[in-house]
Amino acid sequence: MRPTSPSCPSCYGSHAMTSGNPRGTAYHEAGHAVVAWSFGLQVGTISVLADDASGSTQIAPADHLGLVEQIAVCAAGYTAEKMFDYPTHHYAAFGDYDRIRKLLQNHGVSEGEEAAALRSKGVDCARDRLLANRAAVIRLAERLVQSGSIGEAEFLRLMEENGN
Repeated sequence: MRPTSPSCPSCYGSHAMTSGNPRGTAYHEAGHAVVAWSFGLQVGTISVLADDASGSTQIAPADHLGLVEQIAVCAAGYTAEKMFDYPTHHYAAFGDYDRIRKLLQNHGVSEGEEAAALRSKGVDCARDRLLANRAAVIRLAERLVQSGSIGEAEFLRLMEENGN
């Protein structure tokens, strides 16, 4: 796994969400982690800071996945916030939207109908993966609220406890 970096999808987060809602951030980061895991990607440390409600999730590179699946990993955070009704600050997903924009650009897709359709397919894919792993998302997010940080081993144990 690569160290934390701004490239998609190695690490999500590291952004301050001044809404002060660590539970929303926990669901956001849990969304990234669970969807990445569902595609077989290695998930490292997942963190939520209660003082400023910032968060991050380390995820192995997803270059081998299709574009829609890569978008799904990027979109999973804000999709989880909406699905579980734990919103964060409205700027919280800015980094995720930017990662999706860069993914599309790197694949030669300019803004327009094709980009919008790919974004929509990515969100739908993320939603399907989150629904299929709903219990895991809840368990992970609530554990993040309690502890603030979860390493790879504990993440995998939590996924196994949920029958996944």
